[in-house]
Amino acid sequence: MKSQSYRNIFIFIQIALYGSFLYLDIFNVNIALSNMIKFSIVVFCFLYLIGNVILLDKKFSAKDLHSGGNKKYDRGYIYLVLALLFTVISDMFILLSEYYLYGVLTFIITQQFHGMRISELYNREQRKDQLTRPYRGVLIRFFYQATLALLVLFILWRMKVNVDALLGTSILYFICLCTNVLRSLRLSLSYPYRRDIRYFTIGFLLFLLCDINVGLFNLSDFLPLRSSYQIIYNISSILMWTFYAPSQVLITLSVHES
Repeated sequence: MKSQSYRNIFIFIQIALYGSFLYLDIFNVNIALSNMIKFSIVVFCFLYLIGNVILLDKKFSAKDLHSGGNKKYDRGYIYLVLALLFTVISDMFILLSEYYLYGVLTFIITQQFHGMRISELYNREQRKDQLTRPYRGVLIRFFYQATLALLVLFILWRMKVNVDALLGTSILYFICLCTNVLRSLRLSLSYPYRRDIRYFTIGFLLFLLCDINVGLFNLSDFLPLRSSYQIIYNISSILMWTFYAPSQVLITLSVHES
């Protein structure tokens, strides 16, 4: 009951914040305030996870990261907390400053922690013991992701596209995101009765829709476009956070097993 009340308060606050920044964005009013509200949504997601640890008396130690301890699946919780921590850092760079490159780099770290949590969810559903080498899978995935990103960059370079560090890291980040989307979809299809997995998967689909609009929003930085692009620019500027905010809330709520 205590946990349910805590969850309901969190959802109510997030809905209020969501409506506030949407109003400001649609009517183009006080963009600085809108950015602060957006940032607070992600901060509240992170604080909710931390508060949930205290509320549910989840105790972690250093050995949880290596052996799983007595709480077999606590490590997945830790990965989610770390993913949201780096999400906060990324949005601080992107929303509240102009250090976009650092923001994308930390988002890549975010995706790696999400990927590790997906692996832990598979372990939970298959009732497997914690892996003795928990970082081996993420290193292998990252190798393939980086290789594919280099291939895409080479093709773009051959097409005379202006390739820079920001574009390169953005492509790598998008590949990491798509990997997690596909893995979470497979997980959800395999275990459709798990509400926490369903929330997590829907959150990642919204995450993907957000970043598609981010790409459309920034398309003119890399390709010559016609004046009609302004319509796409205006729409995508609003849709980015229209999808992103609920994606983070759903990913956060996926912490509750069902």
